[in-house]
Amino acid sequence: MLEKTDPLKRAGMPLLFLTAAFMLLFNLGTPPIYILDEAKNAQAAREMLEQDEWVVPTFNAEPRLHKPPLHYYFMRVSYAMFGVNAFGARFFSAVMGWLTIWITWYFVRKFIGKRPACWTAMTLLLATHFVFEFRLAVPDPYLIFFFTAGMLCFYAYAIEKRIKWLLLSAIAMALAVLAKGPVALLLGGGAVLCWTLVGKRFAILWSWKTLGYGLLILALALPWYIAVHRATEGAFTREFLFTHNLERFGKPMEGHGGSPLLIPLFVFVGLLPMAVFLPSAFRRRAVDHRNPLVLLSACVAILTILFFSLSGTKLPNYPMPCYPFVAIIIGTGISSLLHVKTFDVRYVLWPLLVIFAGLFGAAHIALSVEQTLIGVRFLPLIFLIPVIAVALGLFLLHRMGVKFVLYVLAGGYIVFNLVAIQVAYPAIYRQNPVTKMAPFLDPDEQLYAYKLYNPAFNFYLNKPIIVLHDEVALQELLSRSPQAKVIARARELEALTGIPIKLLAKEKDLFEPPVSVIFSGMADTGGQIAR
Repeated sequence: MLEKTDPLKRAGMPLLFLTAAFMLLFNLGTPPIYILDEAKNAQAAREMLEQDEWVVPTFNAEPRLHKPPLHYYFMRVSYAMFGVNAFGARFFSAVMGWLTIWITWYFVRKFIGKRPACWTAMTLLLATHFVFEFRLAVPDPYLIFFFTAGMLCFYAYAIEKRIKWLLLSAIAMALAVLAKGPVALLLGGGAVLCWTLVGKRFAILWSWKTLGYGLLILALALPWYIAVHRATEGAFTREFLFTHNLERFGKPMEGHGGSPLLIPLFVFVGLLPMAVFLPSAFRRRAVDHRNPLVLLSACVAILTILFFSLSGTKLPNYPMPCYPFVAIIIGTGISSLLHVKTFDVRYVLWPLLVIFAGLFGAAHIALSVEQTLIGVRFLPLIFLIPVIAVALGLFLLHRMGVKFVLYVLAGGYIVFNLVAIQVAYPAIYRQNPVTKMAPFLDPDEQLYAYKLYNPAFNFYLNKPIIVLHDEVALQELLSRSPQAKVIARARELEALTGIPIKLLAKEKDLFEPPVSVIFSGMADTGGQIAR
């Protein structure tokens, strides 16, 4: 009887996938390219396109040695389809998000069941952090999808022994390595090793097919790394592998350190609202640890969280490759809990209500502190949407039942995410310093920078910015061309005591300490220095 009346079973999945596509693509190009990583990635892809370069990424006409090239390749295709703009930079990230939801649902349905697959997909769709990340022009969406596809296809091979799954897994894992580097192999290989040892599937480890699988991954991924190593005379290898992998793991970089507990907290908050079901699922043994796919998911989740907890540098996007696998655990847990007669969903809803109320308060404080957002102080009100959804669910619980309450919660959170996409993100992004300072810049004139500057200027000017690295070079420029415009960080002006300058614009970065400035020289060098 329950199967016949379950709307998710009858028509919910097509609607869910349509909703996922809408949430990932809707308003995708409206928020301007501003976040540092987005700006550098989007501009690097444009420069590779304009130069018809396939090996060495560049930013501001200089080699960009931070990331492998896969996301640049996808952005190039998107630029050819939609033009060089914010939508084009982000389009394939959104596609990767939809594919991640679909492929996770597909394998859970195939190997566990339809209901767990539905709730797994729902867990990913509702997660605000998941949706947000897959709307950015960054490499993580590509890593997450291909890593997920590679792991799930390998699982299908281990169960069915069909060589097509092994080939698809090798291709996907090679692309994951080209998306973010060797971390994909480290996490994937470690998880498979743990899974085979715990499940006593030793034959998989000693199979010649598995050896061929590893060699195929290397054969597909290594040629580009060898080519870029030669083209940059080893600079990429030193910068990417040693600085941006080993050093980031060994110590905090760019101020992104913190307690090891941050990583599990990032994962829990990142998968809200459905993450609140995890404690109840484990307490009531609703998650079947004997299921081999659940076991593999647990291995991936535990290893990923442990790895990045031990890392010196900690960022919310680092553990995201485990999101689909934690979602599998959550989805199977929710599916089982719905059939436990003694399960009281109030023990989940009340903590969720407290969490959302806390997020409302935290957002209000954050916007109150950030002076640049004084005109959008109303935005924390959107956090009242999930608060109302949870409160309504508690009110209707005894009248309509647990499953109906979960649909109310899901509907409320979808509305919350859509309002955030339509209203909150664009309103906040429009306050960024690059957008505000753009009227002071002429795209036809040469722009200069003094030491550090916001890389989003490159994307919107579409021309190299000449960087001046010392006071002597700056003084020579302003003596020669007093009207030349220079962008910099405000703190650099304090040392320019002997150089007459005229401050044209000054704007603080969003939620960050740096202040961006635009200045020029003064035609009358005997005048006062304008700060």
